[in-house]
Amino acid sequence: MRQLVLLYWGCVFLMYLSQVYYPVKTQLQGHQSGKHHFMRKKSDIFVIIVIFWLSAFSFLRTSYNDTANYIGTFNSAQTVAEGIANGTFTDWTGNPWSMLYRSLMRELTDNYHIYFLIPAVLSSFAAVKLFKRYSVNPAFSLLIFFSLGTYIMYMAALKQCLAMFFLLLALPYALDKKYIRFYLLVFVAILFHTHAFMFAIVPLLLEKPWGKVTWALLGATIFAMLTYDYTLGAFMEYAQSIGALVDEGELFDGHSINVLRVLVYWIPALLALIFRRRLFTDSTREENLFVNMSIVSAFILTFGLVQAANLFARMAGYFEIATALALPWMIKKLFTKQSAQLVTILACILYFGYFMFEFTVSKDFGSDYSAISLWQFITSLFGG
Repeated sequence: MRQLVLLYWGCVFLMYLSQVYYPVKTQLQGHQSGKHHFMRKKSDIFVIIVIFWLSAFSFLRTSYNDTANYIGTFNSAQTVAEGIANGTFTDWTGNPWSMLYRSLMRELTDNYHIYFLIPAVLSSFAAVKLFKRYSVNPAFSLLIFFSLGTYIMYMAALKQCLAMFFLLLALPYALDKKYIRFYLLVFVAILFHTHAFMFAIVPLLLEKPWGKVTWALLGATIFAMLTYDYTLGAFMEYAQSIGALVDEGELFDGHSINVLRVLVYWIPALLALIFRRRLFTDSTREENLFVNMSIVSAFILTFGLVQAANLFARMAGYFEIATALALPWMIKKLFTKQSAQLVTILACILYFGYFMFEFTVSKDFGSDYSAISLWQFITSLFGG
C-alpha cells in the first residue's frame, strides 16, 4: 500500500510541477480533433515521468485482482493460426481483438510483463494527456483519477483498459461532430471489450446537463432498478441470444455496491443540478460533455445498489474519468479564486480519505498487489 500512496502523491506533485513550469491554457472550445487532438500535443518532462511511473506500476505487477488469470490465459493462449481457424478473431461479441492481441504477444514472447506493457502505456498516456489538455487543474484531476479507483480499474481490467484508449481518442471527434471517425473508434473499442458499446451515447451528452436527456436517463435508471430482475433478465436473455458475453453470475451475484462509493460519484451530478444556471448558462459543449459523462457514471454505479457491484463498477468506469475533469471546472466556476483554492484543498483531503478507505478497508490492496522491480524486468529481457 505504501507503494500506491507514493505513486498517488508523487504523480500528483509532478502534474502540479508540469502546470507550473509548462502551463497549458485549457482549451474547451473550438476544434478539438485533427492537429488540435490532445494526443498530438507535445509532452513536457513531468508529464513523461508521470506516464512512465503509472505504466511501470501497472505492467510490473505479478499479482493483483485478476492478474493470475491474465497470466494463465496468456501462457496458454492459442496461436494466431489457431485463432483464425477457430474464428476467434472474427467473433465480434467475444472481444476478438483482445484475443488477437494476446495471441500475437504470446507468439512474440513468453514474458507476461511485456503483454501487460502496451495496455499500461496506452491507458496512462491517454489519461494524463487528457488531463493536461482539458483540465483547469491537472494535479487535482489526477488526484480524483486515483481516488475514484479509475487508475486501479484500468490496471485490473486489461481488455477494458485497451478499449478505453480508443474511446478517449474518439472524444475530440464527437466534440467536432465528426461522427464517422468517432463511431469507427468506438467500434474498434468494442472489438477489444464489448461493453464499450455504451460510449455510443456520447453525442447525446453534448447538451446542457439536467435537460431532457439527463432526466430520461435518470428515469430509466430508477425504472430498471425497481424492476431489476425482469428488466436485466430480459436484457441478459437478448444479449445471449445474439451471442454477446453476458454472465448471469455477474448480473445476479447478490453483491451490492457500497453506498459511500455511490455518494462520492454523485457529487458532480448534484452540484450540476443545484447550481445549473450558474454553471451552464454559458457553458461549452466540452464542459457539458464532461459533466454529463460524470452524471452517467453515477447513474450506472447506482444500479450496483441492487446487486452486480463489480459489473456496474466496471461499466461506470467507461465514463467516470470525466469526473476528474468536471469537478475542478465546477469548483473554479462556482467560487472566487481564493475560495476555490480552499475548497480544492478540502476536496483533496476528503478524496484522499476516501481513497485510503477504498484501498485499505474496502479492498486490501497492500496484501493483494506485488510486483517485480524495473531492473528485474530489464534483466529478464536478456535472460538474466
